[in-house]
Amino acid sequence: MIGVRGGAGGLPPGLDTAAASFELAGEPLRSSISWQAFPTPDSGPGTALWLLLARTQSGLEPGGILLLRAPNGAAALHLLPVPDMAALTGATAPGLVLAILRFVATKALGVMRAAEDQALATACHGFANTTLASSQTALPVALCGHDSILWSLPTGVGVDPGVHFVLGRHRIRRTAIGASNFILPDRGMAGGFLLPPMGPGPIHLAPADARLPGLPELGRRKDPQSQALHRAALAEINRRAGAEPGFRRLLRDQAMLAPVQPFRQLADPEHPFGASLDMAVQDHAGGLFLRGWLRDPLGMVTGMTLLGGRGERPLDLTATARFPRADLLKTFADSPHGGATAKPGFAAHLPDAAPRPVAQWSLRLELSTGEQVVLTAPPGLLHPQAARDRILGAIAPAHVTQEILARCIAPPVARLHGQVMASRGTPDVLHIGTPPAQPFASIVVPLYRNLRFLRHQLGAFARDPALRGAELIYVLDSPEQRDEVEHLLRGMQGLYRLPLTLVVQPTNYGYGAACNAGAEQARAPVLLLFNSDVVPADRGWLQPLLAALATDPGLGAVGPKLLFEDGSLQHAGLFFERGPGGEWFNNHYHKGFPRHWPAAQQPRPVPGITGAAFCVRTAAFRAVGGLTLDYVIGDYEDSDLCLKLRAAGHGIGYVPASELYHFERQSIRDHVGYARTLASNYNRMLHHGRWDAAIEALMAGMPRPSSAFGEG
Repeated sequence: MIGVRGGAGGLPPGLDTAAASFELAGEPLRSSISWQAFPTPDSGPGTALWLLLARTQSGLEPGGILLLRAPNGAAALHLLPVPDMAALTGATAPGLVLAILRFVATKALGVMRAAEDQALATACHGFANTTLASSQTALPVALCGHDSILWSLPTGVGVDPGVHFVLGRHRIRRTAIGASNFILPDRGMAGGFLLPPMGPGPIHLAPADARLPGLPELGRRKDPQSQALHRAALAEINRRAGAEPGFRRLLRDQAMLAPVQPFRQLADPEHPFGASLDMAVQDHAGGLFLRGWLRDPLGMVTGMTLLGGRGERPLDLTATARFPRADLLKTFADSPHGGATAKPGFAAHLPDAAPRPVAQWSLRLELSTGEQVVLTAPPGLLHPQAARDRILGAIAPAHVTQEILARCIAPPVARLHGQVMASRGTPDVLHIGTPPAQPFASIVVPLYRNLRFLRHQLGAFARDPALRGAELIYVLDSPEQRDEVEHLLRGMQGLYRLPLTLVVQPTNYGYGAACNAGAEQARAPVLLLFNSDVVPADRGWLQPLLAALATDPGLGAVGPKLLFEDGSLQHAGLFFERGPGGEWFNNHYHKGFPRHWPAAQQPRPVPGITGAAFCVRTAAFRAVGGLTLDYVIGDYEDSDLCLKLRAAGHGIGYVPASELYHFERQSIRDHVGYARTLASNYNRMLHHGRWDAAIEALMAGMPRPSSAFGEG
């Protein structure tokens, strides 16, 4: 910072400083520049203190000359040494100090990008310290989380609207303050200064005592002052949670540790009405998924209101999606006041109902008698993955219409799944044995819980001399099995002398993420995605696939013939057909036909191939971004990849000379987030929405056998 006093002996009067530029040693000043005048009460009329804020550079030092050029004149500024900012400004008036520090803080957090500049923060802190006064001191009163402090402004100091800055010894921050009790999310700011928009000067933040009470302890105290401070802290957290992620996390953590209220519903057949809010699950992006039911044969319920997050929201059942509940029909069949309707269940997604985390939600029923009944849902603030799976399993698939899926299920699932995928961590990679120097193929096998076929599969690989020199990569998507799988693979490697790579995912992210994680480790020009429940029918199965890619440069990927356990055909290429609702389904040519069915013996182009054994050029796989990760757990990623490859100009082929057994869906059936949920319906909806027109054009030129849905 450079200071110049304007007026006599300073800047020439009338100089147009608004359009000024600066030169140092004949060259333009190389820095973001901020230039501002401050009136000084201790100087004569017409004088001012001009401050120039610029980054240090060669020549900008005591003894140098800075040339100021303006449209109507120029001035040479001689740079003189000063011991500190107070000596530079010659000011200790609190109001002037506050104005100067706010100027510096504004520019430091803006054009100067110097919020973390410790030297600047220390200099400003020392300057603010010249105004230190007990009447301008805020006191720390409680810890809010591990790194936040609740402060209380001194008596008589009001809260001014506008931006506040916090000046620490090591950094400068901008903050939002709306009450005399406020929270700063940085314990390192204790001992610093608060710079309000107006006021007599900086407010000192007193050093914080290590024995400050935590927010829960403050809430347990019975004295009025502690209770008032606790309420003020919660109000502050709620106020700032909508815009500041740190406060949103703090509110979430407070809600997670709050005492759980018992689930309460009205389900007595002897009662004249009944209702329940079975689920109120937040989508972690401001929305709320609801599932419940209402039995009201006498029309006693006149209104319903959702309660949570310190607010109320009317719930209009006519705007919700309704679905059958056979269990309720049975439960209330003999009720003396009347049973349940055909569709007593209701579901809804309210995209903006939960801008802040809430531990539990309630439903208030307004009755025709003027009375009210409050029902309480189970806790609904869950991990994104658990919330996603809970919503996918909320309604029996048989009762889910396209409207329910699109309006109530898909929006929260998309939000939650996006958060799950965005939180992926880096996997651990273990090399067991010495990897081949230049592998000709990389085989990637995702593992999830089911290890029943692993010994058989690895034994078949080891017995095939044609696979020596291939790279074998197992990806464990159930990290809780790490010790078991590593022990098993090390034993198998010692037995077969077949080098292996084990990639361990931090947690279960699904088939697509597991395959992509394995593909990142692949070093061969050809990549084979291989299910853990696929076992070769004989040796030499890989060579026909590689030969097909080698002889036809137009092919991007090829798939083998897959067999059921009884030897019948499971897959001879994949094709698409529309189901009863008009959506495209994946199907396999000649599924269930004899192994040597003549039409399945011919290599040919096909619309797609299954991900159970997917042989693809590595470069093509990476160029299209690998498997798409917005499908949940595992379904439709393979056909999506085929369509992406086709869109990039690659063909897809079927190679019957390569035969393998596929013990279908042995892993995915063990996944609680897939079995008995809407994951497949959801994935099909995504796939159809993304590829409808492309599939229509593709299938117009492809052979189609008799439809699985009974059409010709």
